[in-house]
Amino acid sequence: MNNLREITKIRKEIRERRPLIHAITSPIAVNMVANAILFQGASPICAQDPREMEDIVPRADSLSINLGNITEERLAAMEIAVKIANRENIPVIIDLVGIGISSLRLDFSKKLLAECHFDLVKGNNSEILALGGEKTHAKGVDVGDTDKIGQDTIADSTSLAREISKKYHTQVLITGETDILASEDSYYHIKNGTDKLGSLTATGCMLTGLISTFLAVTNPINATILALLIEEISAEEARSDKPYGFFVDLMDNIGSIDDETLIKKAKIEWGTYE
Repeated sequence: MNNLREITKIRKEIRERRPLIHAITSPIAVNMVANAILFQGASPICAQDPREMEDIVPRADSLSINLGNITEERLAAMEIAVKIANRENIPVIIDLVGIGISSLRLDFSKKLLAECHFDLVKGNNSEILALGGEKTHAKGVDVGDTDKIGQDTIADSTSLAREISKKYHTQVLITGETDILASEDSYYHIKNGTDKLGSLTATGCMLTGLISTFLAVTNPINATILALLIEEISAEEARSDKPYGFFVDLMDNIGSIDDETLIKKAKIEWGTYE
């Protein structure tokens, strides 16, 4: 298991370097995503006009693309941006929002994954099942109840994540009550968080922004573990039971939670494949 104390030091490097993080995300999520990036000490830009990509992407330190609330213009911008990022060796994340219910999004993501390299592929279990060619029960952009990861299905979900990792030579994150982070030879199960995260829109998109922030200075595994711990333990530490009060507490904690709390409260299991 990667040393958590070393992983938390990534935040200090972000504050010192102030990388530029390019997030092409849903307009529903853009404010939360940009603020989460800012709270870590990085600089966000959320440009989405295809005509800007050649100017902006080469100057970024990482790129994330998010298929939520998709438009024709944003699809075009994403394809251009990812190809530029690959050309410039800039790390890239794809967040597969809604591919469990939309053939447009699913076909687009498969095309990009076949043509381009991604450092991380992220989705809920309905979305990852769709990418893997399995039947899904997606509830809009949310995971369907039948698809939720349980103790009886976590091994199968971990195996599917590994298959996708091997197919596309990437890391795979399946978000859920237990998050599954898989590479070609190892896996992590992260069991932090609270159901209250599901009461807010765009928390998954915000997680993508956090991962992309840390990916500017470290590898995909460390970046993902750190981002998950920050968002999910921040949610655990939120005191308000009121919907907007929880939102305020969550955002405050994302910007201020200390390393010792992350290390103390982390619930991570890991292993290698036989």
